[in-house]
Amino acid sequence: MRKMFQYIAIRIYNNKYNLLKDRLLAEYELVKYDNTNGLNTISKILISGEDHRFYYHIGFDIVALLRAIFNRIFYNKIEGASTIEQQLVRVLTNDFEKTFQRKISEIFLATTIASIVPKTAIPKIYLNVAYYGTGMNGLSQAYSNLGITDRETISIEQAAEIVSMIKYPLPTKFSLKRLEQIKTRKEYLIKLYKKHSARKYFKIYES
Repeated sequence: MRKMFQYIAIRIYNNKYNLLKDRLLAEYELVKYDNTNGLNTISKILISGEDHRFYYHIGFDIVALLRAIFNRIFYNKIEGASTIEQQLVRVLTNDFEKTFQRKISEIFLATTIASIVPKTAIPKIYLNVAYYGTGMNGLSQAYSNLGITDRETISIEQAAEIVSMIKYPLPTKFSLKRLEQIKTRKEYLIKLYKKHSARKYFKIYES
């Protein structure tokens, strides 16, 4: 199935695919030798919070998609179903248009990413290009903003705070509401991380 989706993606969305591939390879060069404990911890928390079936799908999560459609139809509830690959496609192609056509192309293109770079590198690449708030385009600027100088000994709390800022970027002006959102998200991510780390079967993280 993956090869079929990849074939369609490359044929129909060729220009976008080439842009994605070039950006992806360039970003991979920046992280492929980074195996610091801090980045590994942040990557795991990202997987827990954003895409806990990351190592089990082909780039899009059919379970999450069906659940989102069901909740939208029957409960008029909007929820995200994007995988880390889909979010990475969005950022690297700089296409945030809220249309059905964009979503479809994103799903197809997401299936090509693991054939361009190793699956294990994908969370690291996404973290390295994600937006964390004003003046924080990328992980290095997030580290600087949070006063993190030792990237080997990043705590679970610091890692969860960084991932929380992807969902709730820090605004230019001080916002108590946003800080509360980050705090709540951070606590939730820590609970997920501990839960997922204790699993013996259906492992969330790579062995």
